[in-house]
Amino acid sequence: MIAQKDFLIEHDKFVLNIGPSHPATHGVLRVLVQLDGETIVHAEPIIGYLHTSMEKYAEYKTYHQAETITDRMDYVAGASNNLGYILAVEKLCGVKAPKRAEYIRVILAEFTRISSHLVWLATHAVDLGALTEFLYCFRERELILDIIETVTGQRMTPSFFRVGGLAMDIHNDFIEKTRDFIKIFPDKIHEY
Repeated sequence: MIAQKDFLIEHDKFVLNIGPSHPATHGVLRVLVQLDGETIVHAEPIIGYLHTSMEKYAEYKTYHQAETITDRMDYVAGASNNLGYILAVEKLCGVKAPKRAEYIRVILAEFTRISSHLVWLATHAVDLGALTEFLYCFRERELILDIIETVTGQRMTPSFFRVGGLAMDIHNDFIEKTRDFIKIFPDKIHEY
């Protein structure tokens, strides 16, 4: 046996290096796998291949300016990253947002979470040869992005949350579009 870090390689087993995959693909990861025939007997995930220096950019910005960096960390779920960042800043500064702002933040973050899951399902379906699934998922994703744009003015990189609240209040179009989406979406899940 040969030890490579904590990975024991047996001479009668085949070792396969998978990745690191390209940053433009679904994720950046390297996996060192050990095979016994076609059976994976050990897998060692090796992370750390993606470093964008976003934290370095943020060092020279105000709290408000740095928020625009967070929604670009994962552009498919911008509001989710904004929320985590803003909550951390508010905790550091001892600031509490009004309940209404907290609710709106969670609704927007949940919309981006659903949108992100739809992108995952769509792209993985294409990897399996299911193009129709991709079209179905992106149909509802477009509805979500329209709702987010109604409130924030942006579809994917909103930067809408502020320390202590929001950039502005929502309007009735957002409420109406959200209710319409909630009515149709459960049936779409079955369709997927």
